[in-house]
Amino acid sequence: MSAKEPALSERMKHVLMLVSPHRAVADVGCDHGYMAIELIRSGKAARVIAMDINEGPLARARANLTAYGFCDEIETRRSDGMEALCRGEVQGVICAGMGGKTICGIMERSRLLVRELEELVLQPQSELHIVRGYLRENGFLIAAEDMVSEDGKFYPMMRVIPAFYEKKEYAEARVGISREKGLCGAEKKVSGSMETENPEAGAQRQRVEDKYGPCLLAEGHPVLRQYLQKERAVCEEVLRNLSQNETERGLARREELMQRLSDLAIAEEICAQKA
Repeated sequence: MSAKEPALSERMKHVLMLVSPHRAVADVGCDHGYMAIELIRSGKAARVIAMDINEGPLARARANLTAYGFCDEIETRRSDGMEALCRGEVQGVICAGMGGKTICGIMERSRLLVRELEELVLQPQSELHIVRGYLRENGFLIAAEDMVSEDGKFYPMMRVIPAFYEKKEYAEARVGISREKGLCGAEKKVSGSMETENPEAGAQRQRVEDKYGPCLLAEGHPVLRQYLQKERAVCEEVLRNLSQNETERGLARREELMQRLSDLAIAEEICAQKA
């Protein structure tokens, strides 16, 4: 590896691709600092604040910034989430590689700051449905999603616009042209698909979008298709093994698996429309 080529994983390369250009970006949970470096090298940001709750990752990041010559453009701060970040310092924030509940907690504790951002790029490692539900319930728009498979694991990620309907640069989405813009959260306002469904079907559709991602489903993302196939195979195998288990616990588990398979069927049907 040369001094000009920090080693981003495939997952983090895709996270970087979701980031829009900004004057300043904060990388929350910066680890070794490679994402911060690539934000500068790619022209996505003129300034980066690399933050982590632990001193160890910050020390590694500082060493890399020195080695690659980016100390002037990148500042490091010890911070629990965004707590060491001041309002108005950055236009974009990256939170990648954390649990879903952790990301929601970070956003909630810095609610005022987050509302003033132009975007967040999130890559939760778990509890995707919790993150998407939090975003939906708090007025955020999932503007784009991506998903990669790396080392046998699947990694969804998303670009989020805070306070979507309050930003006048996106006001056209409110009058019915959001599908042309590719803004997933606003698209339902145009299509009205969930509004015409009965309440039970609408609730299932919402659950499916929270689990698998409105944009990933809408575009029939190929990696999402792989993930759905794998999930179906796992569910069916577990269900076969439960076929003789008539205990209360076994029956409850079977009912849970049947719901998962039903949700998978809806997700696969949506993806198939884009085939």
